[in-house]
Amino acid sequence: MAIYRDRADAAERLIPLLPATVDRNWIILGLARGGIPIAARIAKALGARLDVLILRKVGAPGNPELALAAVTGPGPERMVVNDAVRTFHRLSLDDVARLSAPAVAEVARRRKLWLDDAPQPSLQGRHVLLVDDGIATGTTMRAAIRMVRYLGAAQIGIAVPVALGTSLRDLPADIAPVLCPHPSDPAPGVGAAYADFPQVTDQEVRDLITKAPDRPAQ
Repeated sequence: MAIYRDRADAAERLIPLLPATVDRNWIILGLARGGIPIAARIAKALGARLDVLILRKVGAPGNPELALAAVTGPGPERMVVNDAVRTFHRLSLDDVARLSAPAVAEVARRRKLWLDDAPQPSLQGRHVLLVDDGIATGTTMRAAIRMVRYLGAAQIGIAVPVALGTSLRDLPADIAPVLCPHPSDPAPGVGAAYADFPQVTDQEVRDLITKAPDRPAQ
């Protein structure tokens, strides 16, 4: 049975859980696409800056819903590999890189489409709250954390409405806060937690980002 009506409902239930330490000085970084509508509402409630982290999941051979890896751009520092899935499918790291090439290209396409090829925002020394509409295996979120660390964030927190199974257990121990009202949901997929779970369109993402208040130029 669904937990939330839609992403807007999930955001409104997350907002009261934010600790006082998460304030307008944080950057609210939505994971595209599904995390952007939730991140936008959180940023508005806090009066904080909204931005986007563009990631793409790399599906396992024959099972595109199962995350083999997740990428945020070219280069090994912008990829997280699900080694259990890689081993099960008997794939080398070179195989993963080859399978990831279309996802890397799609990250570049989305950055151009949504942000007019603007560079990744400076996160050096900043406090960053990563927001998504749910965590399934955790591979994508771990890729996001790795990228945000690479960009120099001083503190990283997570806010998600739902996480499946034991996916939260594999997150780094220093991530704080970790806000998740339903941290070990038995649902077969993140979408099952929502009564209405449409795909977020390119235009919606662009509108939410470009029209967000308090989004200063780099």
